[in-house]
Amino acid sequence: MAVTMRPGNLPHIAWIDLKNNGVYTECAVMKQDGLGNVYFIKLTSLDQIDRKRLARILTNRNATHFELWDLMSNITLKNGVNALQYFHQLVEVITATGQVMRPREGVIGAPGSAGVIDTRTDAAKAMDDERAARAARAAAQAAAEAAAKAYRDIG
Repeated sequence: MAVTMRPGNLPHIAWIDLKNNGVYTECAVMKQDGLGNVYFIKLTSLDQIDRKRLARILTNRNATHFELWDLMSNITLKNGVNALQYFHQLVEVITATGQVMRPREGVIGAPGSAGVIDTRTDAAKAMDDERAARAARAAAQAAAEAAAKAYRDIG
């Protein structure tokens, strides 16, 4: 299942079919990664003050030049807090397979990396593991051949 999105009226605003049922939810799209994951904030989860803060960011002259994630990281809100640090608590992810997750759920304390959400299928993970195993075997064989050659050169 591919994530279905329709563009909104401002940069980084899109209507996303979060439940694959034809009902679209207005969201601020923070980032889309190479795995097909879409990081977003539901606009319905924002109060009026946060909507104004987000609108100020989205109408920034640089809004069309950067992903929202990068744009927010360089903006300080009027309350003195970095915009990304402030809004990051509301970010959700919809994976290429349609799973909606909250990457920062349960995280308390100082801001830090939420990590990478691996949404590859089991078959893709198995293929990557097999490639890594082949590479390790090839490296071990090359090391053994180099050791044998060095031993032959000595004796």
